Amino acid sequence: MTLLFVVFVFLTTVFLGVPLVWAILLTAVLPIIVFDLGFPLQALYLNFIGGVEPNHFLAIPLFIVAGELMSRGGVGLRIIGFAKAAFGFMPGGLGMVVVGASMIFGGISGSAIADSAAIGSVMIKNMGKQGYSVAFAAGLVAAAGTIGIIIPPSIPMLIYGFVGNVSVADLFLAGMVPGALFGLFFMAVCYRVGKASGCDPGGYKTDAGELWRSFVGTAPALFMPILILGGIFSGWVTPTEAAALAVVYGLIVTMFVYRDFKIRDLPKLMIDAFVMSATVMVVIGATTVLGWLITLEQMPQILVGFVQDMSSSPWVFLLLVNVVLLILGLVLDPVPAILLTAPLFLPTAQAFGVDPVHLGVIMTCNVAVGLFTPPVGATLYVASRISGVGVLSIARAMAPLYISAIGALLLVTYVPAVSMTMVELFR
Repeated sequence: MTLLFVVFVFLTTVFLGVPLVWAILLTAVLPIIVFDLGFPLQALYLNFIGGVEPNHFLAIPLFIVAGELMSRGGVGLRIIGFAKAAFGFMPGGLGMVVVGASMIFGGISGSAIADSAAIGSVMIKNMGKQGYSVAFAAGLVAAAGTIGIIIPPSIPMLIYGFVGNVSVADLFLAGMVPGALFGLFFMAVCYRVGKASGCDPGGYKTDAGELWRSFVGTAPALFMPILILGGIFSGWVTPTEAAALAVVYGLIVTMFVYRDFKIRDLPKLMIDAFVMSATVMVVIGATTVLGWLITLEQMPQILVGFVQDMSSSPWVFLLLVNVVLLILGLVLDPVPAILLTAPLFLPTAQAFGVDPVHLGVIMTCNVAVGLFTPPVGATLYVASRISGVGVLSIARAMAPLYISAIGALLLVTYVPAVSMTMVELFR
């Protein structure tokens, strides 16, 4: 009964437009009052503070600063140039440039919004000139940008790892192939659209010299994910130390190698990163409060019993995970969606024998799809603002991209080898 009440209060407050943090806190407070659970309300404050105190959460603002550094200046343009040299010869090549550049940029910034903004500001206009529908171009930017939170480094995976006590290194390894899979599925849509419409039949000629020059120009930026992931996988640095290393390296690349970023730009960047980090940390504190109530009321055990009564098959449980997260993705950003559901799904996954790393990748892929799904999809609104096309028009043009994303999601969900092979190789 308490679990149903919690779900009802949360969904009602969110759909009524209550700010997310207050919706989460109300969801934690009301059951205590309504059901007279006897928990002191002072415990809510203590759990809120305790939720943001762990030192490992320092990695979040540090990765945000590193992503902001690399998303400003000419890094995005260099990545687009390299992607054009690599993919421009194929039908639908300009669309593939968007996807390829988004995958590369995602491995640098770890931010779907920064990815969509950096690539979209250049490529939406260029795709429109090529003959693509502007709505489709905007939709492709919105969808491809979300690969940035599947390919490591990924802040949602970082959050999941900290909340569920799951190896961040394993999660980052497990996200590589699924991120590439989503990219390949989106590229297949671009190939079909470019060839069927005739707007982009391919044929852009790239010689080896141009490809090499593009690669050399992009290489300093491309080295960042190698530095981060190599340091974590080798055990040389922790995720938090890797985030600090990324900030230092990002400063060196943008200020001294590319010279696109000036010291006078640093205060504004730090303020923007602080605001974003503060928003994330407040949400973490609020969801820690709700997680405390969920744990004390044994709601995960209730959910395990409910799902086991429905079916003993892990396939049914994973279907439930996908359905719940796709629905939550309509109204929630990735971080709160992960924070709210991980404490519920992890014990259930263990009861069904689902690897926590595999579950983390499935959850991350789901919230990535939510980022380009209306009515709240963040990358969808970024693409709409850049293109000047309405959100609903973009969503209609994105139908093939939605279908391909769901196809990739099902493969990640029901073929564990897609995400777990890399983990098994390096364990």
